[in-house]
Amino acid sequence: MKRFLLPAILWFGSVCAGFAALAADPVAAAFRPLPLEGMENTFSVGKRLYSGSSPENEAAFAALEKLGVKTIVSVDGTVPDAAAAQRHGMRYIHLPFGYDGIPSTNALRLAKAVATVDGPIYFHCHHGKHRGPAAVAVVCEALDGWKPDQADAWLRAAGTSTNYAGLFRSVAEFKPPTAAELAAVPADFPARAPTPALVDAMVRIDGHADALELARKSGFTAPKGNPDLVPSAEALQLLELFREARRTGLGARRGPRHDEGLARAEEAAARLLEAIRSFDKSRTAPNLAAAEKSLAALKQSCVACHKAERD
Repeated sequence: MKRFLLPAILWFGSVCAGFAALAADPVAAAFRPLPLEGMENTFSVGKRLYSGSSPENEAAFAALEKLGVKTIVSVDGTVPDAAAAQRHGMRYIHLPFGYDGIPSTNALRLAKAVATVDGPIYFHCHHGKHRGPAAVAVVCEALDGWKPDQADAWLRAAGTSTNYAGLFRSVAEFKPPTAAELAAVPADFPARAPTPALVDAMVRIDGHADALELARKSGFTAPKGNPDLVPSAEALQLLELFREARRTGLGARRGPRHDEGLARAEEAAARLLEAIRSFDKSRTAPNLAAAEKSLAALKQSCVACHKAERD
């Protein structure tokens, strides 16, 4: 019996020490997953912040209202649905930034917003994994005393991709403002911020790409509960958006590599449209596989361009 008693005591002591360390870790105690209807990747962060994907429907706004949220902060390029937020007693603040990092002015305005507006506050980007969590990280560094390693742990827990090195760099290099610096930041927070035409186009492209992914999961048919989604129409819209972006020279200042990326995406979108139309005419397994392969190729084209131009 004594042979087993000492190891058991040691094991129990190590478990207790582990729980004590967890409780003492301000980050481990600062955030936890919190499923919310109509949104993904949702977390509770600290006492008055929440983070996740964009609320897409009335059920999502109702879930935030039930949670007690008073302000929604979007860092995504999409135009916020301020009217829906208002119907549910909430205010929208729009402070968008890109995947390449958080400009210092944006970081300060985000911190000022959290310090001055009514809470609780819900932060979101599109999918709730990258820009939104990065915004929450700098706010917690500015106002809650988070250190860079704590903020980094939060990003990884939220699923922020290390491909977005600029976001991790912004969080790692962020310096909390002094009280005087924060006081000097204007408190005029727009419900809709102006965004460049290229950003608007990419937001629309993301929307059609998301719709096509839903269609793929349903075998390139209209998903259950979304009978109006027509895969071939979504693919056509995607092709036209890439074609129009090239025709009008959107993002031309980025140089020839950007145009080459758009050209590859346009070609991939054209092949996807052709594959989906072929599947529509003859719903065979080979045609379905060709459509899936074409969508995967288009996604890879976008990933490659983003890695070179955006990340």
